[in-house]
Parts: sequence; C-alpha cells; structure tokens
Amino acid sequence: MTVRSVLDRPRLWRVTAMLSALLLCGLLFVCVQGSLTIINREPGGKQATAARSSWEYWCTRGVPREERRRLAFCARVEGHVITSTHGPNPEEAHIAVISDFHIVLVRLPDGESAPKRGTNIVAIGPLFRARDGQREIQAFWYHAT
Repeated sequence: MTVRSVLDRPRLWRVTAMLSALLLCGLLFVCVQGSLTIINREPGGKQATAARSSWEYWCTRGVPREERRRLAFCARVEGHVITSTHGPNPEEAHIAVISDFHIVLVRLPDGESAPKRGTNIVAIGPLFRARDGQREIQAFWYHAT
C-alpha cells in the first residue's frame, strides 16, 4: 500500500477523525470533573467562623510539614486518582489526583494505603510545594470511594 492510496480514502479519514474526537471528549470529560478549593489565609474572628464551610474544620486537625514551602493555609481537592507511589519513607504514600483541569499530589497520612487508579477521592489539608515543583496537599482528612 502506498502513501497516495491511503491518502485517497476519505472514509478512513472520517473514521479516524471521529475516533480522535471521541477520545478528546473522553479526556475532557475526565479532566473537568472534581474541584479544587484553596484558602490562602487562616480565617479569623467570630464572623469568619460562622461563614466557614463544613470541610474547613479539618484544616487545623494536624501538624503541617515544616520542610516544605507552604503555598496556602488549606485546600480541598476532589477528583480521580491517576497514579500512586510510596516513599521515600515506607510508611509514606502519595497519590496524583486529576481535578478541574489540575493535577494535585496528595500525601496521605502515614501508614495509609493508596487507593487504586480511577478511585474518586476527597482530601483536605495544607497546600505545599512538593520537591518536584507540583502542588501537594498534606491530607489531614481524606475519603476514597
């Protein structure tokens, strides 16, 4: 089969274009799901306490890491797990979550096992800059479904 004979097949081009469009729509559908909410500073005062979201309770329920640069007081990510890894400490698990066109790393609490790929997860905790430059949430609380 020569290149010219392949190029002269409009039906093949239409099928290829349709499959490519379906793949692109599927990727967009996966990437758009979820949410990422960031609270830059700790809210203060009685009025701020009354106006807080229900999930903000978990923002102060742990000890933030000291060895990383903190980007925000707290963040909440909801999305799908795309990969997971352990280390450098054997008790330490990290997952990559795709949510609202963002990829966010989540460091799970020590000793927790990483959820499988495709699992829907909600994680809450302070937002840091990871060693590789990505945004990383130190999960004080998380729930995988």
